[in-house]
Amino acid sequence: MLNKQCPDKIDWTDWTWNPISGCLHGCDYCYMNRMEKRFPGINKPAFHFDRIDKFLRSKKVKPGEKIFVGSSGDMWGEWVLDEWISAVLDVVELTPEFTYQFLTKNPDGYADWEFFQNCWIGTTVDGTSRTENNLSTLVRSVPKQFIRFVSFEPLIKNPSINESVFQELDWIIIGADSTRGAKKTPNTWAEFIIDMAREFSIPIWVKDNYQYYDVIKEFPKTKAVNP
Repeated sequence: MLNKQCPDKIDWTDWTWNPISGCLHGCDYCYMNRMEKRFPGINKPAFHFDRIDKFLRSKKVKPGEKIFVGSSGDMWGEWVLDEWISAVLDVVELTPEFTYQFLTKNPDGYADWEFFQNCWIGTTVDGTSRTENNLSTLVRSVPKQFIRFVSFEPLIKNPSINESVFQELDWIIIGADSTRGAKKTPNTWAEFIIDMAREFSIPIWVKDNYQYYDVIKEFPKTKAVNP
């Protein structure tokens, strides 16, 4: 499934693509919970070979555009089979003209894989104890020649951040809990992250759902990856 994104969707990417879908993390705030009510079983982990074939034949994505892989699941979850991941990375290698963005709550899953120059590799930190080690795990698992980023979305609590690890990042995303009835996330939480990012010259992307008083939408610079 290849979907074009726009400002009122996932505004930091151009496309979402889900050759691997489903998730077993069980996060209360996940938007896929609403989808599960409408389409029972949609959260069950699955591999869609037909989506790879259709993607390779599609002419929709233009060179230089960004593709977020796995918006309806976590393709690096512990339950995901290696052959599923291998099939996706084969496509990434075959299409260096596109930029692929990966995001997971299980950054340990990155450690055993080789990536390519057109990969941006990220993890989620929501401020809770379940993701408190994700930042350091990402930096440890992914070589610094790749773009490494953290999505602070949704911020459930003000995060505790190790500055020496934080400065190793290349990009941060900040977003709020967008589930129905969720309280407005304090601007002070975003300011804490933004101030630290400015200190280390890290580009910032604040999603509109945060309702932050300033518009900040910056992308990281590409890196030359050593062979």
